[in-house]
Amino acid sequence: MMLITSCQEKENKQKIETSTSSGKGNVTEEIISQVHNYSSTPMYSLQMNKHGCKLVVEMENNVDYRLVENNGESTIIPLNAMITSSGKQTLKIKIYPKDGEQFLTKYAHVQINIFNAPTKESGLKDYKKIAEFTLPQHLEAQKLPYYEQSVDFEAVVPFDYSKELASAADLSKIKNIEDLVMSNYKQVKEICEKSDVAAYNKLSSHPSALVYNTTYTSLEDIKKDQQSNRFGIVDNNLKNRTFLPIEEYYMQFYANNKIVALWQKNHHPALYMKGENASDKEVEGGDPLFLYIPTGSSELKAW
Repeated sequence: MMLITSCQEKENKQKIETSTSSGKGNVTEEIISQVHNYSSTPMYSLQMNKHGCKLVVEMENNVDYRLVENNGESTIIPLNAMITSSGKQTLKIKIYPKDGEQFLTKYAHVQINIFNAPTKESGLKDYKKIAEFTLPQHLEAQKLPYYEQSVDFEAVVPFDYSKELASAADLSKIKNIEDLVMSNYKQVKEICEKSDVAAYNKLSSHPSALVYNTTYTSLEDIKKDQQSNRFGIVDNNLKNRTFLPIEEYYMQFYANNKIVALWQKNHHPALYMKGENASDKEVEGGDPLFLYIPTGSSELKAW
């Protein structure tokens, strides 16, 4: 997730902790009730480097992760949270021109490596490269507004979220799905604008538990993490906080239409804000919001 970070003054931090402490406890308990303990902890990670373009990597049966700034970017993320179950995995690599450019240029470069390690405690020497991708050269002559390629690899994991997705509603069959999604986004935007940390953490309980499960996070570390006050876009310590209106967007379905999200036309999250930190430095960022309707429910919830 792309989250804003800023320095937090002690007095403001204490006020927020006091106002949300009870909510945090309930949310933490709710998350812990969804967490499992696995005897095996295989890890998969994704190393991404790009410049001269925008990059989106989407797991075929799950969601995506984005490097969509106009400048060069490089990161390594745990890939486990994008894997739903053991078996063949297909990673869709989507590459777009930078803002202001119509086609991919000769300066566009993308390098992706996928690694596997036997356990969570494995050292770097134990990580094995199992798949890779490099953007082909000389694409500029083709005047491409978009380039996509898939990379397959095998994964063996102890968790299984595929059944939960399989039983979820097919969102593409809901006639007013866009209105429902927009309504949900506006509600979350209002929570963020009010800096309602407790409410934001509560609606994020499922994705939080999913990440903790797939990365084999201990109960002790979960409790510490829930108390760490990583407020992100809910942070009211930023000055002049303004959220972009959710107007210029597109809606995207994932995982055979079981998950949906809204994105700005420039591929940034629809929930996106700008502000200034304590040093008057401009900061901005967004938080992806993936939604689904689990079996037994009629409401959109965060995946």
